[in-house]
Amino acid sequence: MHKWSLEKFTYPWEHIVIDNFLPEEIFKILLCSIVNKDFAFSKSDFNDIKITYEDFYKQEVNDFFKQYINETFITEYFSAYRNYSALESHFTFQTTLLGDTSPIHCDNIVKILSLVLYTSPEIQIGTTLYDVNKKYSKTIEWIPNRAFIFCPLSDITYHSYKNEISVFRNTLNFNLLSKD
Repeated sequence: MHKWSLEKFTYPWEHIVIDNFLPEEIFKILLCSIVNKDFAFSKSDFNDIKITYEDFYKQEVNDFFKQYINETFITEYFSAYRNYSALESHFTFQTTLLGDTSPIHCDNIVKILSLVLYTSPEIQIGTTLYDVNKKYSKTIEWIPNRAFIFCPLSDITYHSYKNEISVFRNTLNFNLLSKD
């Protein structure tokens, strides 16, 4: 069983940060997939280039998420989350280009859990968190293989991200979605 050091925070809203989230060998598989561009391209609402996992499958990555980030994880670590009757998982690999910024937002209502895994480069800007009044609270520091996890709640879990440092800001985004 994979063990990690999990830090849980309540300010400005419940979220978790896990360093060295993926075992080293699985993280290397993911990084090789990024270099090899084993993804299908699409455009997002925020002018970012998104590369989706729908046409890409790495057994090791999928198995890890299925085993550890699931309904049990939600109920064990979060006191508040959206109602759902069944869950499905979704991966998106996202590249944010230099100069791109997402607006302050809460995730779509079908998302029950959101996980952002920082992949590359070594130095970048993490995710900025805001309180319910959309006032800056803190920024999750960017460290490759760090997972930032939260259960999106409307008008509560405000956040944003940007790339002002290098050509690319690469993340693996994993969501548990309501099938309802």
